[in-house]
Amino acid sequence: MDASLVVTLDNLYPALIQCFAVIICGYVAGRIGLVTEEQSSGLNTFVGTFSLPSLIFLSLASLNLSDVNWYFLLAILVSKALVFLSVVLVTLLVSRPFSAARAGLYAIFCTQSNDFAIGFPIVLALYKTTHPDYVNYLYLLAPVSLAILNPFGFVLMEVSRNRAGENEQSKWTTVANVARNIATNPIVFMTTLGMLANVLFNHTLPPAMEDVLNVFGSAFTGTALFLLGLRMVGKVQKLHGFALLVPGILIAVKLLALPLVTREVVSLILQFSQHNSTEVQDLSTYGFLYGTFPSAPSVFVYATSYSMDVDLIACAMVACTFLSAPLMFASAKMVIASNLDPKQFMKTLNLFEFDISIAAVLAAIWMLVLFVANKSYQNFHQRMVLYLVISQLVGCVGFLLGHIPLTPVHYAHFILETVGDLSARLWTCLLATALLLVECHNLCSLMRLQPLFLFAAWGLPTLAVAMLMMTTTPQPVGTGENYEYGRTQAAVILFVLITSLVVTVGCLILHQWYLRRQKQYLLLVRETNESSSHPAAVDHSPVHNGGMVSPRRGSNKPEDREGLCSAKPSINDRGHPERQTSEERQMASQEDNILRLIVLLVFLTCSVFISLSVCIWRVVMEGITGVYVELLFLDASLNRGQSLLVLAVYGLDSNTILEPLLSRVTRLWYGGETLQLPAWEDLSFETRHVCEQFISHHLDQCRQDIITDTRWRLRRYRQVFSGSSLVSWLVAHSVVADRSQAAEYCSHLVLGRVIAHVGGSQPFLDHSDTWYGFVSHN
Repeated sequence: MDASLVVTLDNLYPALIQCFAVIICGYVAGRIGLVTEEQSSGLNTFVGTFSLPSLIFLSLASLNLSDVNWYFLLAILVSKALVFLSVVLVTLLVSRPFSAARAGLYAIFCTQSNDFAIGFPIVLALYKTTHPDYVNYLYLLAPVSLAILNPFGFVLMEVSRNRAGENEQSKWTTVANVARNIATNPIVFMTTLGMLANVLFNHTLPPAMEDVLNVFGSAFTGTALFLLGLRMVGKVQKLHGFALLVPGILIAVKLLALPLVTREVVSLILQFSQHNSTEVQDLSTYGFLYGTFPSAPSVFVYATSYSMDVDLIACAMVACTFLSAPLMFASAKMVIASNLDPKQFMKTLNLFEFDISIAAVLAAIWMLVLFVANKSYQNFHQRMVLYLVISQLVGCVGFLLGHIPLTPVHYAHFILETVGDLSARLWTCLLATALLLVECHNLCSLMRLQPLFLFAAWGLPTLAVAMLMMTTTPQPVGTGENYEYGRTQAAVILFVLITSLVVTVGCLILHQWYLRRQKQYLLLVRETNESSSHPAAVDHSPVHNGGMVSPRRGSNKPEDREGLCSAKPSINDRGHPERQTSEERQMASQEDNILRLIVLLVFLTCSVFISLSVCIWRVVMEGITGVYVELLFLDASLNRGQSLLVLAVYGLDSNTILEPLLSRVTRLWYGGETLQLPAWEDLSFETRHVCEQFISHHLDQCRQDIITDTRWRLRRYRQVFSGSSLVSWLVAHSVVADRSQAAEYCSHLVLGRVIAHVGGSQPFLDHSDTWYGFVSHN
């Protein structure tokens, strides 16, 4: 094993911190409005038109083509082609309704990597001393997707658009459009131009040209990462419910399947071409890391252009970017460990599991604070998720205690780790059981079973561990046993994993079957009611209340409720957004909780399956192979990182995480307390009347008279006004009698969302240095 490779891969920590710190800064800057959309568009133009093309041209024009391993490029092409074709076929077979465009878009998402914004700084940090030529491979690998694979996806999307009648054109026109898009792509164009310059100048550019290109190229890394964070603004809010399910599958293919396929294909092709073992190992490692780079933001542009799953791709792009960080590190460690002897391998695995456990403990503590602060435990489902997080926390703490070399602590380590792990697996199947019982309207039975659930999840593992320690002698290290208490402990773990897997999968299947049956029943009832109500309303009533058609019966049907809800106050007709009743909001919240739970159960089921595979391998198989090493690291990631899965499903909701945090930051920056704005239907009659009156009679004139541009606290604001100027205007135009009444009048406008403080939801103040703006509802 090359020691320099280990040292290089250990630099992943600072490289990842560097990249994602800049991304987060970009997101925060866009989220709080420090960088506007117009400014973001300017950065995008600079990066795409000047900086990146200059970097590509400079790198390829100075590349020594004789040092390029073309077999490696061929292996990457084969790997991506296999994944691309597999995704297309599976999507065509599974997706309903049938959609060739969706198959092409998903295949592009799973194979096109963010080679430059994410890949370039990481590869540069990792290989600049050991393999500096690996950075240049990025410029040769990018056209693999852009010029060879993506066109097939574009053809599928164009064909689907033609069949839908959106853009009828001939086959040759479709091919010509795709070819034109490829030829005008800046990356493909500059790659071709760079290769020509390489031949023309013999990979040595004139100094003047090189200096100019260096200026533009050196600005790429920081600007591209910052721009990537800006592009995520507005997309984090979509990370909830079933919005995580399909993206989760796509991300798994992109970040797990593609790296594995790439590594194996690179190894096979390089070994077949008789490369030496060191080069095979280095390039397969590089190929594995290359596969873990997240999907490129340009996929979102493709989705927008073809109006295909825009929100889904936006959600997947954000989640894929942040999930790639731990996966890139885990992937590197996986590849290293497969080349170590067993003792070194177990040490590497233990250190990796230690790192994951620390992250999981922090995530579990955060989720506990979040559930308690938001009182989510009052919901039965989320209370059970809270129990699951507690079990995961106990297991991780127990594992961490194992690193303290004291005998009493060792017993505490074994008890806490084993009880925590087993109870977390049992809570998985109990969560699925609770989901099914609630869907079957057996909530009362579920409440009665809650004490039994608590005993099954925590009592039984505690009893099992106690019996195991009292009846079984622990095995000394080096006896060949994979578990401390031998086959007995393995049998207990195997039984729990099989039970959890079977019950969870069974309950999820029954839940979906019950939902389909219920939808069919509701559809049948609706059709029956409609067929029975039309004759009664039309055929059997010769006189309809003196010429007025009488209202139909069954006004509680969905279509009737929708009609009643559509009758909004007049202020809504002038631009206020549609409001939801309290009952609708409660139903939407309950549905969202159900969807989150289903997504979490799918992820946890994958974790249980991996753990079961590892357990069976430990019992049945002997020896360490590359596949077993990867399974062990994957199991450590998913088992110890269960709290991270819960965090991904429940902790990325902007309404419960980001909005309160930004509200607190805004309050510290702008001063004042945050105002909780009620829904429109919950406002008083007086407030609604004031808002309607102001919008109808005064808004346009007031806007013309008082709005201005100003700079306040390091920021420039356009079309705003101070609180005192609005109060003075109201008094001057005799809308109110004095300033005190005007201040009260303005408070109604804030509650009705007609005006708003520049820093967010804050009460109205009659100050000259407190700035507001008119709320646009377009």
